[in-house]
Amino acid sequence: MASRRRRIVLAPVGSRGDVQPMLALALGLQARGHDVRFGAPANFEAWIRAHGIPFTALGPDMEADLRRHGDRVQVTRHQMRILRSELVPQQFAALPALCAGADLIVGAGLQVAGPSVAEALGVPYAFVAYAPVVLASAHHPPPMVRFQRLPRVVNRACWRGFDALLGLVLAGPISRGRRNLGLPPVRNVAAYLTASPIVVAADTALTGAAPDRFPGAHLVPALRLPDHGDLPEAVLAFLEAGSPPVLLGFGSMVTHRMRAVIEIFAEAAGEVGARLLIQAGWTGVSAPDVRIGPHCALIGAAPHHALLPRVRAVVHHGGAGTTTSVARAGRPQLVVPHLLDQFYWAERVRVLGLGPPPMPVWRVRRVPPVARALHRLVTTAAYERNAATVAAGIAGDGVAAAIRILEGL
Repeated sequence: MASRRRRIVLAPVGSRGDVQPMLALALGLQARGHDVRFGAPANFEAWIRAHGIPFTALGPDMEADLRRHGDRVQVTRHQMRILRSELVPQQFAALPALCAGADLIVGAGLQVAGPSVAEALGVPYAFVAYAPVVLASAHHPPPMVRFQRLPRVVNRACWRGFDALLGLVLAGPISRGRRNLGLPPVRNVAAYLTASPIVVAADTALTGAAPDRFPGAHLVPALRLPDHGDLPEAVLAFLEAGSPPVLLGFGSMVTHRMRAVIEIFAEAAGEVGARLLIQAGWTGVSAPDVRIGPHCALIGAAPHHALLPRVRAVVHHGGAGTTTSVARAGRPQLVVPHLLDQFYWAERVRVLGLGPPPMPVWRVRRVPPVARALHRLVTTAAYERNAATVAAGIAGDGVAAAIRILEGL
């Protein structure tokens, strides 16, 4: 048990990839005896409450919002517009009430109001990130930059431009929110967002050793929410009906072209003689919507701990959680990045030799290139060897280490 019971508010904003690690952290803090409160987009309420954690919505249904924005969310200008006009005002409206009486506030994902609310309450604030790419470095560009193999001088320039962009877009809404809290306006948005302690929860077997020293940053293994449950009978039946399939799933990502993307992968899998198990995720695609052959099956949610060991390889969007889960399972992977840090993870998969070069989602337009990538994915023995090596080097769960850091605040 913790030496002193504290009221801790966890407030991630984003998709399931932003929320699930914080749920793992919430359960760990609760087991330590802390009073944990959870704030996240409204569509996560039933899931969080099912774990016995009090929940407050920090905005509307994120899944519905992503479907509404569709492909536009892949454009930096549109991402900034959503953050400025929707997410930041929603956070400043909902977060103060949730944090009343808190001893510590912890943000993640697109949480922007947290540092101000903590300042107004006079309590510590910490931010949890899932990739080192959130920390300014000459060794990688900002998360919105799609090109990952730039010279160091260009990366530095990208960070200066990124910091300036944050100021132009977010200084106004942050300062308005702070005025309502009785706080002065923010002068430097980048400094405002990085002044608090940052817990980077990512496995170094995937990220490599940090080439820079980051003041105020604490590196811990990825935060893992243990899987529970068995595979649905329909999934078991498909798995047992033939050779191990390739798993295709884009998690919380959406695009107006998703039906076409799935059909292209289905046809390409048929050309290379691979079976394909398709997880619909947040795409909203159902079986009647797509033309797929008998070598394919469209499924819903399935526990990774039971599913990943039984597939041949995985094609996914490159979210931090999915990349780590597939690596932990020792499976080759092809990354189809959509936005933000997914390009960083796609590059790490390439560098580590875990799969073919990434294929951004907007390039999935013709069957032949996809078939070539799938053929490399399922026939290159080096990918399997490298995946097994990386899996053996992945550390345990980072929840305990993260809790020690947070309790130290």
